[in-house]
Amino acid sequence: MVKYSLAMRVKNIARSGWMMRGISPSDSETVSSHIFEVAFLSMLIADRLRDTGVDVDISKVIKLALIHDVTESVIGDIVRSVKENIVNSQLLEERALRELGLESYLDLYQELAEGRTLESQLVKICDNLATLLQGLRYVNKGHTSVIDLVESTKSRVEEILKSEQIKEETRRILSEVVMKLLISEEF
Repeated sequence: MVKYSLAMRVKNIARSGWMMRGISPSDSETVSSHIFEVAFLSMLIADRLRDTGVDVDISKVIKLALIHDVTESVIGDIVRSVKENIVNSQLLEERALRELGLESYLDLYQELAEGRTLESQLVKICDNLATLLQGLRYVNKGHTSVIDLVESTKSRVEEILKSEQIKEETRRILSEVVMKLLISEEF
């Protein structure tokens, strides 16, 4: 049985990376607002890819985007530097997915963690792109303390775009969309 109210706790969890850099809880992006931006970006970019002839499963993309951080309703928003030092952090997240009653999404969750498909790579790009865009919004509001996060996230987007799972033509389209979003938040 899905524990819907438990999953919806993401609506009240401020993203800790922003708060660690001085963004107040009242101004900090929540996990759910981040999930929404990732899902929205993923949908729009997947549609763009499909319109240019790329074979992409948009339904899978949206599901991956919606579940990518839902486990934080159980385990909290653990900053990347800490998560990278937790042995078997993926097992912790999979346990949280089971606790939420979302074990039917375990295969998708593992696919995302492994990044073995175009769809999972697209969501990883959008996850980082959403963080990058939010960081730039904070910088534009005068919160220069987030610049380190903006820089490291930009590097991760560039790294993911080099993935072997992404064909050259798809990479070109994704790079173009990312650049347009960073310049004008339009594409």
